[in-house]
This record gives sequence, structure tokens and C-alpha cells, in this order.
Amino acid sequence: MEEAMKNYLPAIDIMMCHLGISFEQACEQLGLSQQEQQALDQLQQQQSQAN
Repeated sequence: MEEAMKNYLPAIDIMMCHLGISFEQACEQLGLSQQEQQALDQLQQQQSQAN
């Protein structure tokens, strides 16, 4: 599931940058559940620390 969730990160980044919405709002627009939002938030933080 983690690999599939990673596919959402570019879309969320684009929505946040170009539409000026929050991470949570982007997740809601994509129809993600609260649990999926938390998993993505953790993945995003891991990627930020790795870079």
C-alpha cells in the first residue's frame, strides 16, 4: 500500500503549490480517508528528511 500511496504525493504537491491549498485540503479533494492522509503525511515527512 505504501508504494501506491506514494503516487499521490506529486499530485498533492502540485495542488498545494498551484492552488495554494493545504495538505489536508488536497487529500480531501483526492477523496482520501483520514487514515490515508496520515500515511501520506508520514511518507512526505520521510521523503523530506531523505532529501
